[in-house]
Amino acid sequence: MNNELHISLLVVGLIFAVNAILGGIVQIYGGRLGDVYGFKRIIVIFATGYFITLFLLFYVSLTLPIPLLFVLLFILNQAVGSLLMPSLSALLSLSSDVPLAGFSYMRVASNLGWAFGPAMAGVIAGTIGYPYIYLTAAISTLISLPLYLFYLKDKKNVESAPEKFSFSKVQRELYLFGIGIAFLFVVVSQFSVTLSIYANHFEHLSLASIGLIYFINGIAVAAFQLPVYRLVSRIGLWNGMIIGSALYIAGYFSMAFDHTLPQFMLSMLVVTMGENAVTPTGSAMVAKIAKGRDMGVNMGVYNFFMSLGRGMGPSYGSFLLSYLTFPIEIWGLAVSPAFIAMVAFFSRKRKESFEK
Repeated sequence: MNNELHISLLVVGLIFAVNAILGGIVQIYGGRLGDVYGFKRIIVIFATGYFITLFLLFYVSLTLPIPLLFVLLFILNQAVGSLLMPSLSALLSLSSDVPLAGFSYMRVASNLGWAFGPAMAGVIAGTIGYPYIYLTAAISTLISLPLYLFYLKDKKNVESAPEKFSFSKVQRELYLFGIGIAFLFVVVSQFSVTLSIYANHFEHLSLASIGLIYFINGIAVAAFQLPVYRLVSRIGLWNGMIIGSALYIAGYFSMAFDHTLPQFMLSMLVVTMGENAVTPTGSAMVAKIAKGRDMGVNMGVYNFFMSLGRGMGPSYGSFLLSYLTFPIEIWGLAVSPAFIAMVAFFSRKRKESFEK
């Protein structure tokens, strides 16, 4: 957006903030729709909508490069994508005897795509043009639709309350966990806007090089997710969240000292190990709290807290990049919310151990 549409860094950060907060809100109701009407049906409906909005983004960016129109479509696309995520998570949790294992295997599969996606995007943007990134994504989504339709098997909740959703009915434990998640994902979301802009504007890495940094993330998930799953299954979910948070801090802060592509790749590898520990463990924690009841709503509420963090993260990172010049200051402040998350997870772990 900054390079192609000449939108300022602060505005880009605000767009991602609006996206994440809106996505968090709609995920709660998307999860509720899955509880009521069936997860498979909701996944197919909103995956179709996701394909349509991706194609519209391609068409508009190619023929009508109007910043406001593109931004509105971009926000709509992200909201539609958010609507199907709780149903995907809920269906996976209900289909797996060990939710942590199920989420770990899903991440291996999804990140094989994530490994090649940014690398391909960098090549596509640098050769045939930025709009064709969205066309490629639309085609990929279209290919996935028959898989959702014909091979995905629906599951039922243990219990799904018919009454209208209310925040007051959400379990207190999920709220307490969600607060830590919100702070942690302020740091996690530096992955998107902050890292790419910093690498390009501060260290002058090319778009193709930045794509390779994200490529390392996808490959490292595929290579190390299952060993990390086995480790977390032995040390416990809370320890997995605490160690993962520490790895996020170490990986992002080390970028303050990076100047070359190999250095950024090594830092990304550390970040990815934190991601391997946190992402499936967080979803497994929600499944544990929910105990099979209203799984779509519970996943939606969890995703809401993640989205709050994701929403604040790009704005926070853009602010740091706009007003600070020293890399240690930028990345030191960028990772500071993760320390609050670590304290929250540690306190919940201690309380849970005392209650046993």
